[in-house]
Amino acid sequence: MGRRHMLRLAGAALGCALALAACSESGDGGGDTGGGAPVSAGATVKIMTILPTETAGSNYPDMLAATKAAVRGVNARGGIKGHQVELVYCNEKNDATTAKSCAQQAVDEHVLAVVNEVSATGGIMPILEAAKIPSIGSGGISADQSELSSPVSFMLSPLTDYPAVCPALLKKAGATKLGAVGYNLPQADRLMKMAEIGAKETGSPLALEPRVPIDTSDFTPTATQLSRAGVNGTVLVVVDQGAYAVIKGGGAGGGKYCHALGVLSRDWLTDQGAAADLIVFASAFPELSQAGQFPELARAVKELDAQAATGDADAAADRRLSSTNTVGAWLSVQVFEKVASAIPGDELTSAALLDQLNKTSDLDLGLLPPLDFSHPSPIPGAQRLFNTTMRGVRWDSATKTFVPLGTETYDALKILTQAGS
Repeated sequence: MGRRHMLRLAGAALGCALALAACSESGDGGGDTGGGAPVSAGATVKIMTILPTETAGSNYPDMLAATKAAVRGVNARGGIKGHQVELVYCNEKNDATTAKSCAQQAVDEHVLAVVNEVSATGGIMPILEAAKIPSIGSGGISADQSELSSPVSFMLSPLTDYPAVCPALLKKAGATKLGAVGYNLPQADRLMKMAEIGAKETGSPLALEPRVPIDTSDFTPTATQLSRAGVNGTVLVVVDQGAYAVIKGGGAGGGKYCHALGVLSRDWLTDQGAAADLIVFASAFPELSQAGQFPELARAVKELDAQAATGDADAAADRRLSSTNTVGAWLSVQVFEKVASAIPGDELTSAALLDQLNKTSDLDLGLLPPLDFSHPSPIPGAQRLFNTTMRGVRWDSATKTFVPLGTETYDALKILTQAGS
């Protein structure tokens, strides 16, 4: 399900090879809407989403439903410069060859943009880059990490930097002595360094940073190390199965734990009962339950409800698994709508949209700090990550939902740059 989004993210960030046909067909849009040819009068404009559904691996039907809901909302407002928007869906099926075919389909169908591309296999961005097709709101989880560096990529979710924020969340949750667990791989060094920097910024440097082999299944010795060192707040820089094992090994005395929202499945959290209340998460966006505080969230819920009313079960309230997927997917379409509508004149092409994106600054989406696409991120290896602000949430076993961990926001970029200075 979509909640496994962050397993893919963690695996890609750690350099792990995760297990990984045809794209879905769409109707004729009635015009050439990409490349160098502007859309003709009365034609629809196309955007594409690329992500896997109905496979044996990770699937994201909730993201697809949120994208459909957002496009329905755009069209209800009159579309883009009077043109209705057609959403083309390509199922990349967790398959490298199919993923590249999806990217080529985007080129062949002259889409204005790809939104919500989620593919761990890699190979999509180079094809989009050659055709000057922007990708808005990708998952950032590809094996080649191209979403983080490609000049056509515009990422909104900062969860690749979650270890920098977790120490502050653990302190907020009451932890007093911090540690971190990661793999003994060079690819994990960047993430562990972020945890180290984040802990120092809280005034509580990591007391212990055990590293484990990637194929470790027994984390009991590691949990014992942390307990003996007095650690009661642990940053988890391991994928989901490793995180489960660390938490289980720590038992009742393990203290608090922190990971990125989406790594630990809702089913697993539910099965843990009250013990799961000790876990906090770095979240990219406000939760849908906070719609009363954010007008844009209220609008997102309204559009999701409208999509569900068409019979789309994946848009229903019980399928909106977390803000990471649902809100992130919806926001990506809002970026497309605002920026495409600002293109001067009537030349709606992917190249014109890409140019307008690169000129866009102070873009207010109502749910995160204003975005500036004109200045790439200074974080090495993550230049195309344009939102670095996160929030804290915790699991509430009584309601079986994620609830805010206070009202504070945490800027990973600020944490990392302050430490550097």
